Amino acid sequence: MTQKILSVIIPAYNVANYIVECVDSLLAQIPAPNELIIINDGSTDDTLARIEKRYAAQEQVHIVTIPNGGLGQARDYGIALAQGQYIFCCDPDDVVCEGFYQELSQTIATYPEVELFCFNSLMFEDGDPSRTYPKVQHHQFGLLRAQDIFRGLLHSGAYTSATWNYVLKKEIIDRFKLKYITRLHEDHSFTVEAFMRCRIAWVSKNLYYRQRIRSGSLTNGNKSESFFRQRYDAFVCSYGKLIALSEEMNEKAELRRLYLIHSFKLMIHLSLASGQRVPDYVMHAIYYFGKSLKPEGAVNWLLLRQPELYSNLVKVKRSLRKA
Repeated sequence: MTQKILSVIIPAYNVANYIVECVDSLLAQIPAPNELIIINDGSTDDTLARIEKRYAAQEQVHIVTIPNGGLGQARDYGIALAQGQYIFCCDPDDVVCEGFYQELSQTIATYPEVELFCFNSLMFEDGDPSRTYPKVQHHQFGLLRAQDIFRGLLHSGAYTSATWNYVLKKEIIDRFKLKYITRLHEDHSFTVEAFMRCRIAWVSKNLYYRQRIRSGSLTNGNKSESFFRQRYDAFVCSYGKLIALSEEMNEKAELRRLYLIHSFKLMIHLSLASGQRVPDYVMHAIYYFGKSLKPEGAVNWLLLRQPELYSNLVKVKRSLRKA
């Protein structure tokens, strides 16, 4: 029996209007015996009915229903069932572009030592796919150290912890017992550990992922105070893993600096984009961690030395953009 190269894990919760487009974009290019594992996370709409009607007869597609527990639990459940050499966790309302699997399989055949496969992505508006915005844009390509890719993304501001940002060798997940676990911000710690645990990676020049922007999604819905607190806790946990897994002192210092600056900016922008004031614990963290960091640039100096002023300027800039 031919070995499965890829297992695609698709957690699905109340995405009846989108999941068919997502799954079809994958099936159009991923041949058997590779597998798609759809985890119906206790949907209350007709998500399950739609995927069963369209895919139940396809041997390549496995449909499993579990009680609702969030994205992290659904992904962990799917990964435990996966038989592929590589794992790709795809969100159910997004679209995977043609050529994704062809380049992945060719890369693995040429460089079997590759543990991480990365690519570019964009965002598109639900209802108007022609309106797009850049998401992850790589600036270095080909065969690279995974940590160098991580550093480059942090440096350019293009880093995202989104789990659909890469394909990961299952051996890495199994050997180091990587888990998503939590309901919110489940991918922050997982992705940091993926980049730090992997050695050899491949970065494609191509754009293979289209993230849908839609109201009501977990990414774009209204956010509670608990959401921001859990986002901060995810940052603390991820930062701890980054420090623990950094081997060389010089590399540790630079990754620490880049990750902290990137995280501080994201937490500020996330709060302001939601119409909330930046939480005090975020400001305290910036003062605490930032005092020992070299800003290397006026914007970063303002962020690390005058975070309230930085926050106010970002708020003004956002209001001018909307006007």
